Amino acid sequence: MIKHIAMFKFKTFESKEKEKIYQERLVNAFDGLENKIPEIKFLQIGFDQLKSDASYDFIVNVDIENLDALSVYAQHPDHVKAAEVVKEMAIDRKVIDYEF
Repeated sequence: MIKHIAMFKFKTFESKEKEKIYQERLVNAFDGLENKIPEIKFLQIGFDQLKSDASYDFIVNVDIENLDALSVYAQHPDHVKAAEVVKEMAIDRKVIDYEF
């Protein structure tokens, strides 16, 4: 199995309300993705709670069967749509893919 973790740092939001609306859009974008993309064995997203200087704002945590399946997942149209929502506000991205 491959664990794929992607962390994103976002631009500063104009208000808490706009941040909340964007977070809801992210939740909707990733909701049910594990049912649409057969390569996903586990999917979890989350938002940072501490808001420290070292923190990233959003995480996508996915388990995939193998590296070939990871490539299929990355190119799947539903994943691409979700990634487009992330890209609207992302200013930095860190990724790790490891076997477990």
